[in-house]
Amino acid sequence: MKKDSPCGSTVMEVLRSDSVVNLGKEYLEFGVDTLLESGALKDIPMVNTVVGIFNVAGSLRDQLLTSKLLRFLNKFSEVPQNERIAMVEKLNEDEKFAGRAGAALIEILDRMESEKKPELAAKCFAAYAKNEISFEELRRILLALERVPSFDIEKLGQFSRASGREPIEMDEALLLAFVNAGLGQNNGGLDGGAILPTKLCKKFVAIGLCS
Repeated sequence: MKKDSPCGSTVMEVLRSDSVVNLGKEYLEFGVDTLLESGALKDIPMVNTVVGIFNVAGSLRDQLLTSKLLRFLNKFSEVPQNERIAMVEKLNEDEKFAGRAGAALIEILDRMESEKKPELAAKCFAAYAKNEISFEELRRILLALERVPSFDIEKLGQFSRASGREPIEMDEALLLAFVNAGLGQNNGGLDGGAILPTKLCKKFVAIGLCS
């Protein structure tokens, strides 16, 4: 089994601990930007350690990643501790993550382009923690979340209700974005077909990633 990175291991420890709940309380009071500027995180030792690791270089990318991580941790704090602990153990046991779940999570968040997506990623992991989705579904939903433009996500609720009998009129570029993310596919009709939601799209909507 591969060994997790030092920062990845710390992130996993935070996910298992009560520190993430304390972060959630501070987050609600201050918001992410004020938290980073005020020094309030010093009172949350494990979270402060993670933030400190990213902020050593002080680059814009590190600052953005720190913000993404805090948004993720805040949302994930809503999951009961016993479910968080069980989820971390499941992730590290799976051969795809093989003991490096923390590093993999950091890589996933780093690739996400908006402030909203880290919180949606937390919802994905929460659904996995509650056994609402399988590990394979978790991986594919996270990939779809990474690929779909953040400004198109709210339109997935409407799109997920489309069918061959009741297609929904949508902009071509929007539909192609859904196809690129694995959330839409052409039904192969003789008239050129229609872009319809995939099972992954319906699962994406079912776990609360859009309205």
